[in-house]
Amino acid sequence: MKRPAKSHSVSRRTCRSSLPATFFACACFLLAVPGFGADAASAGGDAEKPGDLLELLDGSSLHGRLLAIDADKGLTWAYAGAKQPIEFKPENLGGIQFPSTEKIVSPPGASTCQFRYVNGDEFFGNLLALNETEMEVQTWFGGTFKTPRDRVRYIRFQPKGTTALYEGPTGQAGWKISQNPNKPGWEYRDGAFIGNSSGTIGRDVDLPDASRIEFDLEWTAPFNLLFSIYTAVTDGFNYASSSYMYYLTPTSISLQRISAGTGSTTLGRSDPIPAMMAKRKVHLEFRANKEENFLEVLVDGKPANQWTDSAGWAAKGAGILFYVQTEGSNVKISNLKIYEWDGKPGAEVATNALSGEDHLYLANRDKVSGKVVGLRDGKLQFATRDAALEVPLPRVTQIFFANPATNPVVRSPWEIQALVAGGGTISFVLDQWSSEKVSGRNTTFGKVSLNSGSIRQIRFNPDKSKQASDEMRQVEDLIWEVDEK
Repeated sequence: MKRPAKSHSVSRRTCRSSLPATFFACACFLLAVPGFGADAASAGGDAEKPGDLLELLDGSSLHGRLLAIDADKGLTWAYAGAKQPIEFKPENLGGIQFPSTEKIVSPPGASTCQFRYVNGDEFFGNLLALNETEMEVQTWFGGTFKTPRDRVRYIRFQPKGTTALYEGPTGQAGWKISQNPNKPGWEYRDGAFIGNSSGTIGRDVDLPDASRIEFDLEWTAPFNLLFSIYTAVTDGFNYASSSYMYYLTPTSISLQRISAGTGSTTLGRSDPIPAMMAKRKVHLEFRANKEENFLEVLVDGKPANQWTDSAGWAAKGAGILFYVQTEGSNVKISNLKIYEWDGKPGAEVATNALSGEDHLYLANRDKVSGKVVGLRDGKLQFATRDAALEVPLPRVTQIFFANPATNPVVRSPWEIQALVAGGGTISFVLDQWSSEKVSGRNTTFGKVSLNSGSIRQIRFNPDKSKQASDEMRQVEDLIWEVDEK
Protein backbone atom coordinates (compact mmCIF):
# COMPACT_ATOMS: atom_id res chain seq x y z
CA MET A 1 0.00 0.00 0.00
CA LYS A 2 1.35 3.41 -0.94
CA ARG A 3 0.75 6.61 0.91
CA PRO A 4 -2.07 8.76 -0.41
CA ALA A 5 -1.26 10.12 -3.85
CA LYS A 6 -3.28 13.25 -3.28
CA SER A 7 -6.05 14.62 -1.15
CA HIS A 8 -9.06 16.79 -1.65
CA SER A 9 -10.77 18.99 0.88
CA VAL A 10 -14.27 20.05 1.75
CA SER A 11 -12.87 23.09 3.50
CA ARG A 12 -11.75 26.45 2.21
CA ARG A 13 -8.25 26.03 3.56
CA THR A 14 -5.50 23.44 3.43
CA CYS A 15 -5.83 20.89 6.17
CA ARG A 16 -2.82 20.49 8.41
CA SER A 17 -3.79 17.13 9.94
CA SER A 18 -2.95 13.70 8.63
CA LEU A 19 -4.15 10.23 9.37
CA PRO A 20 -1.98 8.42 11.91
CA ALA A 21 0.62 5.92 10.87
CA THR A 22 -1.42 3.18 12.48
CA PHE A 23 -4.19 3.97 9.98
CA PHE A 24 -1.96 2.76 7.17
CA ALA A 25 -0.54 -0.13 9.17
CA CYS A 26 -3.94 -1.61 9.99
CA ALA A 27 -5.53 -1.25 6.54
CA CYS A 28 -5.74 -4.55 4.72
CA PHE A 29 -7.78 -6.33 2.08
CA LEU A 30 -10.78 -8.58 2.26
CA LEU A 31 -11.32 -11.02 -0.57
CA ALA A 32 -15.00 -11.36 0.26
CA VAL A 33 -17.11 -9.13 2.46
CA PRO A 34 -20.90 -9.54 2.57
CA GLY A 35 -22.51 -6.72 0.69
CA PHE A 36 -19.27 -5.59 -0.95
CA GLY A 37 -17.19 -8.18 -2.83
CA ALA A 38 -18.97 -8.75 -6.14
CA ASP A 39 -20.53 -5.31 -6.19
CA ALA A 40 -17.63 -3.13 -5.12
CA ALA A 41 -18.53 -0.40 -7.56
CA SER A 42 -21.99 -0.12 -6.08
CA ALA A 43 -20.63 0.01 -2.57
CA GLY A 44 -18.12 2.63 -3.58
CA GLY A 45 -20.89 4.66 -5.12
CA ASP A 46 -22.83 4.58 -1.89
CA ALA A 47 -19.77 5.63 0.03
CA GLU A 48 -19.42 8.74 -2.10
CA LYS A 49 -22.70 10.05 -0.74
CA PRO A 50 -22.73 11.85 2.62
CA GLY A 51 -23.19 8.65 4.60
CA ASP A 52 -21.40 7.15 7.57
CA LEU A 53 -18.48 9.09 9.04
CA LEU A 54 -15.56 7.28 10.68
CA GLU A 55 -13.65 9.32 13.27
CA LEU A 56 -10.20 8.47 14.60
CA LEU A 57 -8.72 9.49 17.92
CA ASP A 58 -6.32 11.98 16.31
CA GLY A 59 -9.30 13.99 15.00
CA SER A 60 -9.13 12.62 11.45
CA SER A 61 -12.35 11.55 9.78
CA LEU A 62 -13.28 9.55 6.70
CA HIS A 63 -16.62 9.34 4.89
CA GLY A 64 -17.80 5.99 3.66
CA ARG A 65 -19.90 3.10 4.85
CA LEU A 66 -19.63 0.63 7.70
CA LEU A 67 -19.64 -2.90 6.33
CA ALA A 68 -18.97 -4.99 9.42
CA ILE A 69 -17.49 -5.04 12.91
CA ASP A 70 -15.81 -8.25 13.97
CA ALA A 71 -13.63 -8.79 17.04
CA ASP A 72 -11.26 -11.01 15.02
CA LYS A 73 -11.11 -9.19 11.68
CA GLY A 74 -11.64 -5.64 12.92
CA LEU A 75 -13.85 -2.87 11.58
CA THR A 76 -14.42 -3.12 7.83
CA TRP A 77 -14.97 0.18 6.04
CA ALA A 78 -16.00 0.91 2.45
CA TYR A 79 -14.43 4.07 1.04
CA ALA A 80 -14.83 5.31 -2.53
CA GLY A 81 -11.15 6.23 -2.83
CA ALA A 82 -9.94 2.74 -1.93
CA LYS A 83 -9.92 -0.19 -4.35
CA GLN A 84 -10.81 -2.62 -1.58
CA PRO A 85 -12.52 -2.34 1.82
CA ILE A 86 -10.28 -1.26 4.65
CA GLU A 87 -9.93 -2.99 8.01
CA PHE A 88 -9.18 -1.06 11.20
CA LYS A 89 -7.98 -2.27 14.56
CA PRO A 90 -9.78 -0.77 17.57
CA GLU A 91 -6.88 1.06 19.25
CA ASN A 92 -7.17 4.31 17.30
CA LEU A 93 -10.88 4.41 16.52
CA GLY A 94 -12.91 7.29 17.89
CA GLY A 95 -16.42 6.57 16.64
CA ILE A 96 -18.89 6.42 13.78
CA GLN A 97 -21.66 8.87 13.02
CA PHE A 98 -24.53 7.46 11.03
CA PRO A 99 -26.50 9.68 8.66
CA SER A 100 -29.44 11.34 10.35
CA THR A 101 -32.46 10.58 8.20
CA GLU A 102 -36.11 9.86 8.58
CA LYS A 103 -35.17 6.17 8.70
CA ILE A 104 -33.81 6.48 12.24
CA VAL A 105 -35.92 4.29 14.52
CA SER A 106 -36.93 6.00 17.76
CA PRO A 107 -37.57 3.91 20.87
CA PRO A 108 -41.10 3.73 22.29
CA GLY A 109 -42.14 6.77 24.32
CA ALA A 110 -43.85 4.93 27.18
CA SER A 111 -40.76 5.00 29.42
CA THR A 112 -41.08 7.11 32.56
CA CYS A 113 -37.62 6.84 34.14
CA GLN A 114 -34.08 7.86 33.28
CA PHE A 115 -31.41 5.56 34.73
CA ARG A 116 -27.79 6.57 35.17
CA TYR A 117 -25.11 3.96 35.87
CA VAL A 118 -21.61 4.36 37.24
CA ASN A 119 -20.04 3.21 33.95
CA GLY A 120 -21.64 6.11 32.09
CA ASP A 121 -24.64 4.24 30.68
CA GLU A 122 -27.78 6.33 30.69
CA PHE A 123 -31.09 5.27 29.19
CA PHE A 124 -34.86 5.44 29.52
CA GLY A 125 -37.05 2.66 30.85
CA ASN A 126 -39.49 1.72 33.60
CA LEU A 127 -38.79 0.77 37.20
CA LEU A 128 -40.39 -2.59 38.03
CA ALA A 129 -38.84 -3.56 41.36
CA LEU A 130 -36.33 -2.24 43.87
CA ASN A 131 -34.85 -3.56 47.09
CA GLU A 132 -31.69 -3.02 49.14
CA THR A 133 -29.40 -4.95 46.82
CA GLU A 134 -30.82 -4.96 43.28
CA MET A 135 -33.15 -3.23 40.86
CA GLU A 136 -35.36 -4.61 38.08
CA VAL A 137 -35.83 -2.48 34.98
CA GLN A 138 -37.90 -2.79 31.82
CA THR A 139 -36.17 -1.42 28.71
CA TRP A 140 -37.05 -1.06 25.04
CA PHE A 141 -33.70 -2.51 23.94
CA GLY A 142 -33.11 -5.47 26.24
CA GLY A 143 -36.43 -6.48 27.73
CA THR A 144 -36.50 -6.89 31.50
CA PHE A 145 -33.34 -7.34 33.52
CA LYS A 146 -31.98 -7.04 37.04
CA THR A 147 -28.91 -5.04 38.02
CA PRO A 148 -26.95 -4.63 41.27
CA ARG A 149 -28.10 -1.46 43.01
CA ASP A 150 -24.58 -0.31 43.75
CA ARG A 151 -24.00 0.05 39.99
CA VAL A 152 -26.78 2.65 39.76
CA ARG A 153 -25.96 6.29 40.36
CA TYR A 154 -29.44 7.76 40.18
CA ILE A 155 -33.00 7.43 38.85
CA ARG A 156 -34.84 10.46 37.52
CA PHE A 157 -38.60 10.13 37.08
CA GLN A 158 -40.16 11.71 33.98
CA PRO A 159 -43.96 11.89 34.38
CA LYS A 160 -44.23 13.73 31.06
CA GLY A 161 -42.59 10.82 29.28
CA THR A 162 -39.29 10.65 27.45
CA THR A 163 -40.25 11.08 23.79
CA ALA A 164 -38.25 13.83 22.08
CA LEU A 165 -40.42 16.51 20.42
CA TYR A 166 -37.48 17.31 18.15
CA GLU A 167 -34.23 15.46 17.53
CA GLY A 168 -31.51 16.42 15.11
CA PRO A 169 -30.36 18.27 13.19
CA THR A 170 -30.89 16.05 10.18
CA GLY A 171 -30.38 18.78 7.56
CA GLN A 172 -31.30 22.37 6.78
CA ALA A 173 -34.92 21.63 5.86
CA GLY A 174 -37.28 23.50 8.18
CA TRP A 175 -34.56 25.87 9.37
CA LYS A 176 -34.21 29.51 8.36
CA ILE A 177 -30.66 30.75 7.77
CA SER A 178 -29.97 34.49 7.57
CA GLN A 179 -28.67 35.70 4.25
CA ASN A 180 -25.08 36.90 4.29
CA PRO A 181 -23.83 38.75 1.18
CA ASN A 182 -20.39 37.15 1.51
CA LYS A 183 -21.05 33.65 2.83
CA PRO A 184 -23.73 31.90 4.90
CA GLY A 185 -23.16 32.13 8.62
CA TRP A 186 -24.30 28.54 9.18
CA GLU A 187 -24.01 25.27 7.31
CA TYR A 188 -25.15 21.72 7.98
CA ARG A 189 -22.56 18.94 8.04
CA ASP A 190 -22.65 15.39 9.38
CA GLY A 191 -25.45 15.81 11.89
CA ALA A 192 -24.41 19.25 13.12
CA PHE A 193 -24.77 22.95 12.40
CA ILE A 194 -21.48 24.82 12.01
CA GLY A 195 -21.43 28.57 12.57
CA ASN A 196 -18.40 30.00 10.76
CA SER A 197 -19.33 33.69 10.50
CA SER A 198 -21.87 36.16 11.77
CA GLY A 199 -25.41 34.99 11.11
CA THR A 200 -28.52 33.30 12.48
CA ILE A 201 -30.29 29.99 12.13
CA GLY A 202 -33.73 29.42 13.62
CA ARG A 203 -36.82 27.26 13.57
CA ASP A 204 -40.30 27.18 15.03
CA VAL A 205 -40.20 24.00 17.13
CA ASP A 206 -43.55 24.48 18.88
CA LEU A 207 -42.03 24.68 22.36
CA PRO A 208 -44.43 23.50 25.09
CA ASP A 209 -45.17 25.59 28.19
CA ALA A 210 -42.46 23.70 30.06
CA SER A 211 -39.52 22.51 27.98
CA ARG A 212 -36.04 20.99 28.08
CA ILE A 213 -33.66 21.90 25.24
CA GLU A 214 -30.29 20.19 25.15
CA PHE A 215 -27.39 20.07 22.72
CA ASP A 216 -23.64 19.66 22.46
CA LEU A 217 -21.68 22.86 21.90
CA GLU A 218 -18.14 22.77 20.50
CA TRP A 219 -15.82 25.62 19.51
CA THR A 220 -12.25 26.17 18.37
CA ALA A 221 -11.80 29.89 19.09
CA PRO A 222 -13.31 32.59 21.33
CA PHE A 223 -16.96 33.13 20.46
CA ASN A 224 -20.11 35.06 21.29
CA LEU A 225 -23.26 33.01 20.74
CA LEU A 226 -26.82 34.21 21.34
CA PHE A 227 -29.46 31.55 21.90
CA SER A 228 -33.05 32.76 21.89
CA ILE A 229 -35.93 30.60 23.09
CA TYR A 230 -39.68 31.09 22.85
CA THR A 231 -39.18 33.54 20.01
CA ALA A 232 -41.71 34.24 17.26
CA VAL A 233 -39.04 35.41 14.79
CA THR A 234 -36.76 32.67 13.44
CA ASP A 235 -35.28 34.28 10.32
CA GLY A 236 -33.05 36.81 12.09
CA PHE A 237 -32.43 38.36 15.47
CA ASN A 238 -35.05 40.99 16.27
CA TYR A 239 -35.43 43.06 19.44
CA ALA A 240 -39.06 43.69 18.42
CA SER A 241 -39.92 40.07 19.21
CA SER A 242 -40.42 39.17 22.86
CA SER A 243 -38.29 36.19 23.93
CA TYR A 244 -35.59 35.06 26.32
CA MET A 245 -32.02 35.23 25.10
CA TYR A 246 -29.00 33.43 26.52
CA TYR A 247 -25.63 35.03 25.88
CA LEU A 248 -22.90 32.38 25.78
CA THR A 249 -19.13 32.89 25.90
CA PRO A 250 -16.32 30.39 26.60
CA THR A 251 -16.48 31.27 30.31
CA SER A 252 -20.08 32.04 31.32
CA ILE A 253 -23.76 32.24 30.39
CA SER A 254 -26.09 35.17 31.02
CA LEU A 255 -29.82 35.61 30.40
CA GLN A 256 -31.73 38.57 29.01
CA ARG A 257 -35.42 39.25 28.75
CA ILE A 258 -36.29 40.69 25.33
CA SER A 259 -39.53 42.70 25.44
CA ALA A 260 -41.03 44.11 22.26
CA GLY A 261 -40.97 47.87 22.37
CA THR A 262 -38.86 48.18 25.51
CA GLY A 263 -35.64 46.34 24.57
CA SER A 264 -33.60 43.98 26.71
CA THR A 265 -33.16 43.52 30.45
CA THR A 266 -30.35 41.44 31.93
CA LEU A 267 -31.67 38.93 34.46
CA GLY A 268 -28.25 37.77 35.61
CA ARG A 269 -25.00 36.06 34.69
CA SER A 270 -23.60 32.76 35.84
CA ASP A 271 -20.34 32.48 37.71
CA PRO A 272 -17.37 31.37 35.58
CA ILE A 273 -18.10 27.82 34.44
CA PRO A 274 -15.09 25.49 34.99
CA ALA A 275 -16.15 22.99 32.30
CA MET A 276 -16.29 25.68 29.61
CA MET A 277 -12.98 27.18 30.71
CA ALA A 278 -11.17 23.83 30.79
CA LYS A 279 -12.29 22.39 27.45
CA ARG A 280 -13.92 23.25 24.17
CA LYS A 281 -16.93 20.96 24.14
CA VAL A 282 -19.80 20.84 26.64
CA HIS A 283 -23.31 19.47 26.88
CA LEU A 284 -25.86 22.20 27.60
CA GLU A 285 -29.39 21.83 28.90
CA PHE A 286 -31.83 24.74 29.01
CA ARG A 287 -35.06 24.41 30.97
CA ALA A 288 -38.01 26.76 31.11
CA ASN A 289 -41.40 26.80 32.85
CA LYS A 290 -43.88 29.48 31.77
CA GLU A 291 -46.23 28.94 34.70
CA GLU A 292 -43.53 29.67 37.26
CA ASN A 293 -41.55 32.22 35.15
CA PHE A 294 -38.57 29.96 35.77
CA LEU A 295 -35.49 29.25 33.65
CA GLU A 296 -32.30 27.31 34.35
CA VAL A 297 -29.24 26.04 32.54
CA LEU A 298 -27.03 23.03 33.22
CA VAL A 299 -23.53 22.46 31.81
CA ASP A 300 -22.39 18.84 31.58
CA GLY A 301 -25.21 17.98 33.98
CA LYS A 302 -24.14 20.53 36.58
CA PRO A 303 -26.25 23.62 37.36
CA ALA A 304 -24.80 26.87 36.01
CA ASN A 305 -27.59 29.22 37.04
CA GLN A 306 -31.32 29.59 37.70
CA TRP A 307 -33.54 32.60 37.09
CA THR A 308 -37.07 33.61 38.03
CA ASP A 309 -38.49 36.53 36.02
CA SER A 310 -40.21 38.65 38.67
CA ALA A 311 -41.86 40.73 35.95
CA GLY A 312 -43.77 37.72 34.61
CA TRP A 313 -43.25 35.58 31.55
CA ALA A 314 -42.28 37.81 28.62
CA ALA A 315 -41.78 35.50 25.63
CA LYS A 316 -44.49 35.33 22.96
CA GLY A 317 -43.31 32.67 20.53
CA ALA A 318 -42.47 28.95 20.30
CA GLY A 319 -39.24 28.96 18.28
CA ILE A 320 -35.50 28.87 18.87
CA LEU A 321 -32.72 30.90 17.24
CA PHE A 322 -28.91 30.68 17.26
CA TYR A 323 -26.92 33.80 16.42
CA VAL A 324 -23.13 33.71 16.04
CA GLN A 325 -21.61 37.16 16.46
CA THR A 326 -17.93 36.26 16.15
CA GLU A 327 -16.20 35.71 12.80
CA GLY A 328 -14.11 32.55 12.58
CA SER A 329 -15.32 30.99 15.82
CA ASN A 330 -16.44 27.72 14.16
CA VAL A 331 -19.18 27.00 16.67
CA LYS A 332 -20.64 23.52 16.29
CA ILE A 333 -24.10 22.50 17.54
CA SER A 334 -25.06 18.82 17.51
CA ASN A 335 -27.27 16.28 19.30
CA LEU A 336 -30.08 18.81 19.63
CA LYS A 337 -33.13 17.43 21.44
CA ILE A 338 -36.28 19.06 22.76
CA TYR A 339 -38.55 17.48 25.37
CA GLU A 340 -41.60 18.44 27.35
CA TRP A 341 -40.53 19.07 30.94
CA ASP A 342 -42.26 18.41 34.25
CA GLY A 343 -41.08 21.78 35.55
CA LYS A 344 -38.96 20.42 38.39
CA PRO A 345 -35.42 21.86 38.69
CA GLY A 346 -32.68 19.34 37.98
CA ALA A 347 -29.90 20.96 39.94
CA GLU A 348 -29.49 17.95 42.20
CA VAL A 349 -28.54 15.52 39.44
CA ALA A 350 -24.83 16.21 39.31
CA THR A 351 -24.26 17.98 42.61
CA ASN A 352 -25.07 15.05 44.85
CA ALA A 353 -21.83 14.19 46.62
CA LEU A 354 -20.96 10.66 47.59
CA SER A 355 -22.29 9.97 51.07
CA GLY A 356 -23.45 7.16 53.26
CA GLU A 357 -27.13 7.93 52.66
CA ASP A 358 -29.58 7.72 49.81
CA HIS A 359 -31.25 10.98 48.81
CA LEU A 360 -34.88 11.26 47.81
CA TYR A 361 -36.23 14.32 45.99
CA LEU A 362 -39.96 14.95 46.00
CA ALA A 363 -42.39 16.81 43.74
CA ASN A 364 -42.78 19.60 46.33
CA ARG A 365 -38.97 20.04 46.15
CA ASP A 366 -38.37 18.57 49.59
CA LYS A 367 -35.30 16.41 50.08
CA VAL A 368 -35.16 13.39 52.39
CA SER A 369 -31.98 11.56 53.39
CA GLY A 370 -31.80 8.00 54.61
CA LYS A 371 -32.03 4.61 52.95
CA VAL A 372 -34.22 3.23 50.16
CA VAL A 373 -35.59 -0.03 51.52
CA GLY A 374 -37.76 -1.16 48.63
CA LEU A 375 -40.76 -0.66 46.37
CA ARG A 376 -44.15 -2.15 47.20
CA ASP A 377 -47.61 -1.53 45.74
CA GLY A 378 -46.49 1.63 43.97
CA LYS A 379 -44.97 3.13 47.11
CA LEU A 380 -41.30 3.70 47.85
CA GLN A 381 -40.28 2.47 51.29
CA PHE A 382 -37.71 4.82 52.76
CA ALA A 383 -36.05 4.75 56.18
CA THR A 384 -34.79 7.96 57.78
CA ARG A 385 -33.03 8.28 61.13
CA ASP A 386 -36.32 9.15 62.76
CA ALA A 387 -39.04 7.28 60.89
CA ALA A 388 -40.01 4.79 58.23
CA LEU A 389 -41.76 6.42 55.27
CA GLU A 390 -43.92 5.17 52.44
CA VAL A 391 -43.92 7.65 49.55
CA PRO A 392 -46.24 7.19 46.54
CA LEU A 393 -44.01 6.86 43.48
CA PRO A 394 -45.73 9.73 41.58
CA ARG A 395 -44.48 12.09 44.29
CA VAL A 396 -40.83 11.10 43.71
CA THR A 397 -38.78 13.09 41.20
CA GLN A 398 -35.26 11.69 41.76
CA ILE A 399 -33.42 9.05 43.77
CA PHE A 400 -29.66 9.22 44.36
CA PHE A 401 -28.05 6.14 45.80
CA ALA A 402 -25.40 6.19 48.51
CA ASN A 403 -21.82 5.43 47.60
CA PRO A 404 -22.26 3.81 44.18
CA ALA A 405 -19.51 1.38 43.19
CA THR A 406 -16.39 3.27 42.15
CA ASN A 407 -14.15 0.44 40.99
CA PRO A 408 -12.28 1.35 37.78
CA VAL A 409 -14.11 0.25 34.66
CA VAL A 410 -12.09 -2.36 32.74
CA ARG A 411 -13.16 -2.28 29.11
CA SER A 412 -12.66 -4.79 26.35
CA PRO A 413 -10.92 -3.38 23.23
CA TRP A 414 -14.17 -3.98 21.34
CA GLU A 415 -16.50 -2.50 23.93
CA ILE A 416 -18.50 0.25 22.28
CA GLN A 417 -20.93 2.92 23.44
CA ALA A 418 -24.07 3.27 21.36
CA LEU A 419 -25.89 6.61 21.32
CA VAL A 420 -29.51 5.85 20.52
CA ALA A 421 -32.34 7.88 19.07
CA GLY A 422 -34.45 9.63 21.66
CA GLY A 423 -31.51 9.97 24.04
CA GLY A 424 -29.40 7.49 25.94
CA THR A 425 -26.01 5.78 25.91
CA ILE A 426 -25.56 2.03 26.19
CA SER A 427 -22.19 0.27 26.34
CA PHE A 428 -21.58 -3.35 25.44
CA VAL A 429 -19.06 -5.77 24.01
CA LEU A 430 -20.27 -6.43 20.50
CA ASP A 431 -21.44 -9.90 19.50
CA GLN A 432 -23.22 -9.21 16.21
CA TRP A 433 -23.81 -6.26 13.91
CA SER A 434 -26.13 -6.53 10.92
CA SER A 435 -28.35 -4.18 8.96
CA GLU A 436 -31.28 -5.16 11.17
CA LYS A 437 -29.90 -6.03 14.58
CA VAL A 438 -27.07 -5.20 16.95
CA SER A 439 -26.41 -7.43 19.94
CA GLY A 440 -23.83 -7.65 22.68
CA ARG A 441 -23.24 -8.04 26.38
CA ASN A 442 -23.23 -5.27 28.95
CA THR A 443 -20.98 -5.82 31.98
CA THR A 444 -23.72 -4.63 34.36
CA PHE A 445 -26.93 -6.24 33.15
CA GLY A 446 -26.04 -8.78 30.50
CA LYS A 447 -27.44 -9.25 27.01
CA VAL A 448 -28.39 -6.22 24.90
CA SER A 449 -30.25 -6.27 21.60
CA LEU A 450 -31.04 -3.15 19.57
CA ASN A 451 -32.56 -2.30 16.23
CA SER A 452 -29.63 -1.08 14.08
CA GLY A 453 -31.76 1.81 12.88
CA SER A 454 -32.07 3.18 16.42
CA ILE A 455 -28.32 3.92 16.70
CA ARG A 456 -27.22 7.43 15.75
CA GLN A 457 -23.59 7.09 16.76
CA ILE A 458 -21.15 4.62 18.25
CA ARG A 459 -18.03 5.42 20.22
CA PHE A 460 -14.88 3.36 20.55
CA ASN A 461 -12.30 3.82 23.31
CA PRO A 462 -14.66 5.98 25.41
CA ASP A 463 -12.00 6.54 28.06
CA LYS A 464 -9.56 8.05 25.56
CA SER A 465 -9.75 11.67 24.50
CA LYS A 466 -10.19 12.48 20.83
CA GLN A 467 -8.01 15.32 19.58
CA ALA A 468 -9.78 18.28 18.03
CA SER A 469 -9.56 18.39 14.26
CA ASP A 470 -8.11 21.41 12.54
CA GLU A 471 -10.65 24.16 13.17
CA MET A 472 -13.34 21.48 13.26
CA ARG A 473 -12.92 21.14 9.51
CA GLN A 474 -13.16 17.64 8.26
CA VAL A 475 -9.79 16.07 7.64
CA GLU A 476 -9.57 15.26 3.95
CA ASP A 477 -11.10 12.07 2.67
CA LEU A 478 -8.03 10.48 1.15
CA ILE A 479 -7.65 9.08 -2.33
CA TRP A 480 -5.97 5.71 -1.95
CA GLU A 481 -3.63 3.92 -4.31
CA VAL A 482 -3.56 0.24 -3.43
CA ASP A 483 -0.94 -2.21 -4.63
CA GLU A 484 -2.70 -5.22 -6.03
CA LYS A 485 -1.12 -8.53 -5.14
